[in-house]
Amino acid sequence: MCTLAWWTIASTNPGKIMFSLNKGAYTLELLAEKKEVVIAVPGVELTGALIGCGTCSGRDTDKAAKVGLTMQDIDGTNIKAPVPCKMLIHATVAQTMDADDHVVHLCDVKGVYGDENVDAVYGWKGYAEFAAAQQK
Repeated sequence: MCTLAWWTIASTNPGKIMFSLNKGAYTLELLAEKKEVVIAVPGVELTGALIGCGTCSGRDTDKAAKVGLTMQDIDGTNIKAPVPCKMLIHATVAQTMDADDHVVHLCDVKGVYGDENVDAVYGWKGYAEFAAAQQK
């Protein structure tokens, strides 16, 4: 589990997403081996967990236990995701590209799951502040 600053839709038909990972990330090693990912758009309740997960390595830390996450099963994969999430995107790696200190991943979407009752968290002010994606 890692904290991504961004991901984007690369194609709608067929569904593809893109994101990049720092070459030093433990998640990059796992993704190279498994070729599968679940992108989780967390709910505002997980704001503190985002910071906690983004400031330690899963190589030697159980991040979910450290930050007190409840994890959920995702259909079609053995990858678990935190609760609550606005959206979950299950995908498999189709291509990678070297981008200097990062590796860009182009992935085929296998499934998308959403909960319209969850307010997604968003990084405001250059990620100095986390709050609901939609200001109410």
